[in-house]
Amino acid sequence: MLKLSTSKLMLTLLLVFGLSAASKADVITLVVKEDLASCTGVAPMSCMQVKYKNSKNWELFYSQIAGFTYKPGYRYVLLVNRTKRKNVPADASAYEYKLKKVVKKIKMKIPASANTAWDFVLKHKWKLIQMNGVTQKDSPVYMTFDGVQKRVSGKSGCNTFFGAYEKSDGTLSFQQMAGTMMACSEELNKLEHQFLILIGDQTFKYDVAEQTLNLYQNNKLVLMFGVDRP
Repeated sequence: MLKLSTSKLMLTLLLVFGLSAASKADVITLVVKEDLASCTGVAPMSCMQVKYKNSKNWELFYSQIAGFTYKPGYRYVLLVNRTKRKNVPADASAYEYKLKKVVKKIKMKIPASANTAWDFVLKHKWKLIQMNGVTQKDSPVYMTFDGVQKRVSGKSGCNTFFGAYEKSDGTLSFQQMAGTMMACSEELNKLEHQFLILIGDQTFKYDVAEQTLNLYQNNKLVLMFGVDRP
């Protein structure tokens, strides 16, 4: 009887340790490039570029690394715990990643002449094409940015609006927003009111992808603008 109980105990321990070993995270090395690249997931966004142990070229990284804070302009060598996920949702990564150690963080030289995503924003007029998930067809709403004066202006419906903006790494804040007060049609008035409430004195995360300027709050795409070409 004792022998049988001991055998069952050993079998149980083997199963427990076997399952633990199977679910144990792999430790991998990731090299993270100093700039982001345009990519498309659920919506257009910006992704880190990484190299794995056997990578020859940079690869888009669609997931997140828990515990890691990325700063553009630096190249990182990371040790990362990679765990296989169960019941993977559609369009999600098959793995979860968690930072184990930052091995290197190297400041990279970026040529002063190099164009950035924000340089592209400054060159164009941006027309509203989506608001709170609703596509805007032939919208009269647009905005432009003055990089010298740090000012933003445009049309909110039948009125014009203007104000200041501040931009930091990945965030865009609108400040001191104001506008004209001409009478609008009921339809334009509704559109204008919704737009001004969304953008007025608010801070967004932003990215530029596929020639769209995308503004996010709480990881939700709130406003999408497209290049308004003549």
